[in-house]
Amino acid sequence: MSRLKKYTTNIINYLLSLKLSVLISILAVTLLLFAVSNIDNADKFEDIVPDVNLSESIGKTNNLNSDNINYVTKNPINPNLNNNSNIPIINPEINVVSARRRSTSLPVVRILVRLARYMSQRHNGEGDKAGQAPISEIKKELDDAQFLERSINTGWRGTGWYMSPIKLALYIFLFFVWVFSASWMNGDMERLENPNRTLYNSGYMALYVIIGTGVFFVPIFWVVFPITFLICFVPISIYVVKRNAKVPPHEQVLTPEHLQFILAQMLKSIGVKIKVKKRTYEAGPQIEFETSGKDIDAKTLKGRLIIARNAPGYNEFRQQVYDAITNEAASMKFEFYADRTVIKHLIDGVWLELPPFPRTNEKNKTKDRFDEMLEAAKILVGAAPENRRAKQEGTFIALIGSMYAKKKTRYEVKFISQGTQTGEVVLLIFTAAKVPFKTIASLGVKPEVEQKIIEHLNSKQGLLVVSAPPASGLRSSMDVFSRVSDRFTRDVVNIEDAVTPSEEIENILMVRYDSSKGESPVDVLPNVLFKEPNAVIVRDMTALATLELCCKDTANGRLFVTMIRSKDSVEAILKLLATNITPQSFLQPLNAVICQRLIRKLCPDCKEPYKPTPQLLQQLGLNPAQVPQLFRTRAPLPEAEERKRGICPTCNGIGYRGRTILLELLEMNDSIRGFIISNPNYAAIKQFLQKSGQRSFLHEGIELVLRGVTTVEELSRVLK
Repeated sequence: MSRLKKYTTNIINYLLSLKLSVLISILAVTLLLFAVSNIDNADKFEDIVPDVNLSESIGKTNNLNSDNINYVTKNPINPNLNNNSNIPIINPEINVVSARRRSTSLPVVRILVRLARYMSQRHNGEGDKAGQAPISEIKKELDDAQFLERSINTGWRGTGWYMSPIKLALYIFLFFVWVFSASWMNGDMERLENPNRTLYNSGYMALYVIIGTGVFFVPIFWVVFPITFLICFVPISIYVVKRNAKVPPHEQVLTPEHLQFILAQMLKSIGVKIKVKKRTYEAGPQIEFETSGKDIDAKTLKGRLIIARNAPGYNEFRQQVYDAITNEAASMKFEFYADRTVIKHLIDGVWLELPPFPRTNEKNKTKDRFDEMLEAAKILVGAAPENRRAKQEGTFIALIGSMYAKKKTRYEVKFISQGTQTGEVVLLIFTAAKVPFKTIASLGVKPEVEQKIIEHLNSKQGLLVVSAPPASGLRSSMDVFSRVSDRFTRDVVNIEDAVTPSEEIENILMVRYDSSKGESPVDVLPNVLFKEPNAVIVRDMTALATLELCCKDTANGRLFVTMIRSKDSVEAILKLLATNITPQSFLQPLNAVICQRLIRKLCPDCKEPYKPTPQLLQQLGLNPAQVPQLFRTRAPLPEAEERKRGICPTCNGIGYRGRTILLELLEMNDSIRGFIISNPNYAAIKQFLQKSGQRSFLHEGIELVLRGVTTVEELSRVLK
């Protein structure tokens, strides 16, 4: 019995989670068959009315002695009827077509006719006498024929066609309203984890199917339509009232504030902007949290989320995380001191400090609001709220977007807390679930450099090294390089750590090892090579055994791509040589080294031109006569003028908006290989490359300064 109940519940929830297109088709076909059956039933009317015009049969009343049959009712007529009786002329327009058109109303009409005739006879006290029928009976019989005619022409369904397009359109509209409301209610209950979800779904569906189908047999439209309207709107209204009583104000629906918000959004989508003051619905941050953790059961994760939601500082924590992500911060930091709390955002690689928040305790509270926020955050990640000295770590998921948004931006958030001498420091690191860049050009790489990178990514054999300093977008660039490489005409395998998985890419086989269990790429690499792929991406090349195996296998006509953390291409080469690999065996298959750094771009709305000094241009190696102006962040004005000018809404007063890439591409040749083998010194190699005409970060940065993309100060900071 329990299995049957579970099976039925799953079917109902599945139907309501779909667009219900199948159910719509079934109901539409049922209604069509029902309408056709009414037309088919018209054939049965031939037993009541012969296949002739009733006008012809009325004309035969002048010769009733020969026929003795009333062709309307098929009852015998008294032969003693006076031929000169005043017989009312029946409308000759009635015929078989009109009779068939209203055939479904005839049984009811016949019952009413016979009942009216019987009551009339009882009232007049008239009856048959020795085979004679009084004149009043014949008149009633003819009156009944007229009544029958009028009933057929103007029955319950009215004149005209069976199917009214307007009425049908109203029914279809109500049906789609029901479909939408049922689907929304099911999804909303699933999101809110309503324990009565199955009961609500089953009741709402059964109510519409049973009553909604039953009212179709009532032939009075203005009785049926209001009932159907109530079936659609009353249950969902009851659910909304109960739901709104249990959720925060900003999640309540169909309230005056919510309806005004929806109206403003609809008008905005068609280009009409109206001013709507801040509503309760919009007051809360549009962010949701989900618990996460490796090897943790779902009940434990769900329990964490429930307890954290009920914590006093949960909404404060949501607001702070939402502000950081919407400000495009890659990380945020909380520094707790005895007298204040400092919040910092890492935006475009630079820590920006917000004004400090003094520690204040509200009445009847022993904790500051940021202390309550920290406790809620620790509960969310499964840490101990009372422990403020030891290092604690955890993860959770942040979903950015309105509760009605079809797609929300997903971020994986890493939580790290550590006690200090002055209090405690908490670090949150945000990682977007999907890389926002799809092509190499979207990273900011020049077309000629992009073409060279694609050529190296599609080489038949060799070793390609991709490097960058920490927090310089190395993993994102590697995802882009993997996506633009040829992965359709050749087999590509990606080897990575299961602790830090990358985005799944079509036609690239993902093979993972678990570093938390002491595994490394060399543990899975032999099995990968046994399948003979054309290209292998090794995300982290740190061990000698892995590097030796890759360099050796390049002789079999296979390309290896790997990445390493370094400040430039020369340091990447020296780090790999530091694994004690033989220089010749490493440098010979090495095709190229790509190294990148990220540099902030000037805000396009508030940057200002200025005339640089000759000394500055000489330091950059530029001709003063050829550089009339450079760009910088806007200079500050006196306080009154600065207040009048206001903060730039594009960059929020920072002066920079977004980052672009500085790329250093070192393509290997025999002379470079020979020099590195003979003189593996960082300064010597850099000087040799400069003399040989290799472009460095400085050359790329100066070009960006001349184009007004960035500033000299920002270039100096990045290359420092």
